[in-house]
Amino acid sequence: MHSVGRLLTIALVAGITLALGITGLAIPVSALINGATDSIPNPLLDIFKQQAQRSIVYAADGTVLAVLHATENRSPVTLDQVPKNLIDAVLDTEDARFFTHGGIDIKSTVRALASDVKSGAAVQGASTITQQLVKTVLNTPEKTLDRKVKDAVISSRLEGRYSKNQIIEAYLNTVYFGNGAYGVQAAAETYFNENVMDVQPAQAALLAGMIRDPFGYDPLQNPHDSLARRNFVLQRMVIQRHLSQADATELAKSPIPAKLTPPTGTTNTKDDYYVEQVKQVLLNQSKTLGSNYNERYNELFKGGLRIYTNLDLNLQHLAEQSVAATVPPLATKNGFTAALASVDPSNGKVRAIVGGPGFDQVKYDLATQGLRQPGSGFKLFTLLAAYEAGYGPNDTVESSSPCAIKFNGNTALLKTPINNDEGKGSGPISVISATANSVNCAFVRIAHEVGLSKVVEMAHRLGLQESFPLNPSLVIGSEETTVLEMAGAYATLAADGVYHQPSFIDRVVDSAGKTVFTANTAGKRVLDPQIAREAVMTLRAVVQSGTGTGAALPDRPVAGKTGTTEHNTDGWFNGFTPQLATTVWMGDPKGRTPMQYPSTPISVFGGTYPATIWHVFTEAALAGQPAISFVAPDPRRIPSGKFITSSQLRADSPLDSLPTFVPSARPGGTVPSTLVVPGTIVVPPPTSTGTTTPRETTVPTIPRRTTTTMCYPISHTSLTYCR
Repeated sequence: MHSVGRLLTIALVAGITLALGITGLAIPVSALINGATDSIPNPLLDIFKQQAQRSIVYAADGTVLAVLHATENRSPVTLDQVPKNLIDAVLDTEDARFFTHGGIDIKSTVRALASDVKSGAAVQGASTITQQLVKTVLNTPEKTLDRKVKDAVISSRLEGRYSKNQIIEAYLNTVYFGNGAYGVQAAAETYFNENVMDVQPAQAALLAGMIRDPFGYDPLQNPHDSLARRNFVLQRMVIQRHLSQADATELAKSPIPAKLTPPTGTTNTKDDYYVEQVKQVLLNQSKTLGSNYNERYNELFKGGLRIYTNLDLNLQHLAEQSVAATVPPLATKNGFTAALASVDPSNGKVRAIVGGPGFDQVKYDLATQGLRQPGSGFKLFTLLAAYEAGYGPNDTVESSSPCAIKFNGNTALLKTPINNDEGKGSGPISVISATANSVNCAFVRIAHEVGLSKVVEMAHRLGLQESFPLNPSLVIGSEETTVLEMAGAYATLAADGVYHQPSFIDRVVDSAGKTVFTANTAGKRVLDPQIAREAVMTLRAVVQSGTGTGAALPDRPVAGKTGTTEHNTDGWFNGFTPQLATTVWMGDPKGRTPMQYPSTPISVFGGTYPATIWHVFTEAALAGQPAISFVAPDPRRIPSGKFITSSQLRADSPLDSLPTFVPSARPGGTVPSTLVVPGTIVVPPPTSTGTTTPRETTVPTIPRRTTTTMCYPISHTSLTYCR
């Protein structure tokens, strides 16, 4: 009886709500619908046009960057231009009874109303395609029962005024598919580089599946979920008898898109990568403007917002100019380009980005969207993990090449020995020298002692988002990241160990003048200041005497790290001063193409053109500003020199004999009585248990020096730090 009573209550409340909604809306809805005429092209898109207000995007100095309105990034098509397989896929997934209901799916609506009344809030979705269209063109993000009733009434009236074909045509031209694509034509261009008329069944299923959650089912950002969703839609098409099971099974083997070709035809005041990134942040990553994509789209393109960004127009101009003036014409002719991201270390504000050769030529943003191997720039995270584990810049590590390390649990992952590509190594060298000369084998050995999981954890701590496998080759940059993420990571050192997530937007003000979003610039401490300062000291050697000398600035301290991937397919320079952190990448946007020209002197490494671009840009960007020094590390807290062993070195690794080396003890540490040299067999004295573990002798703690001023020489360099 209790269940029956509950059902009666639900039905009564739902009925009363519906009646009140119809009564209150009968006059305005009737006037609204009857005022439309079929003679207007795309009438459903024009009915509520007068309610939309344009949004304006500003640079940091108040200059207008762009005017956004509802037709942004859309290329309308007629229904006869849309292939049947795409229409079927959308209807089968979003509204299978579209051609039989009158704008409201009664069965689904009753179920949803019952759930909503039971919970006391609008939580259950049951929107037909007509209702979804009404929400879009009316800009109605509220999820209240009253709002749902109003939308249902308008949907019913629209169905009485317009044909089913007009409604589905308007819907297909309005719906958002992610990555700046609105409507099926823009979506087909973005994901497949095709006209919508040429979309194939598997492609149609992918697009239909993205409507529910364009970012969650983005094939580039979330490929696993996107593939599963695409195959779910194929099965929906089988259920609705628009595909055979055999065809669906075969289509499920089709790959999903691996790159984007954003649509053309935007109407910004100024088309550029920065404005596009601002739009993507507000549409895809921020809940500021609404809880779903349609709500956020309506607010952004119809809500009359004032969006104030962090873009410094002067730095943006200098960045574009530096890239254009430095990338050699032969490289440009062969399809190579450069990307750049510049961040203020004190707050994470992105001051400039260069996403490619120009937004008018390539709309895919290489600085924020392009995932590429960072090469030796990734060594930063091994360096920091080592310093945090108690190692220091004066510690010594074997550097001979090639090297093949056996990592616990990863015995099959490093089949080919690693070589010292960018820098030269021979015998034991200091950590600071290994960093300055980018010695691969030295860093692989360090990572073995520290642990790959610690390296990955450090990368995540400094803002890298990818899930990196514990593959030994990641130490030298085999896994992918973006230019912007690398800039944010290196900016953390300039900020003395405080990470600020790179941000494009300072604040957003709505049409009523209310600030609805303000950026959080507080930052989060992720490194002990001493660790950050030791890393800065180490990275300064890269620019002073190592692989990054091309980035050095006169009378201004610079720190950074070069990166070059196998076969010179990617060249990087990640550099910073106390005031500005900038990462530069150079390569082929279309794929990993070697940047070497046998008939010319052009050969691209991280220390050549990327470092030069960084130098030209940063020197101009900081012109007129004081030369601020980095804070030096406390020399009393820098560990004494010690030999970093790598006892798991594979026995067949071809290493030269090493000279005799006596490690110095670190305060509170231990030193083996028999030196364990990588690549050699150590036969220690037998123990009572018969094991062959080398004996260790505890070293007493060394008292701290108490002098007020100290000068500390850095091994293998000409640097001296004084406090």
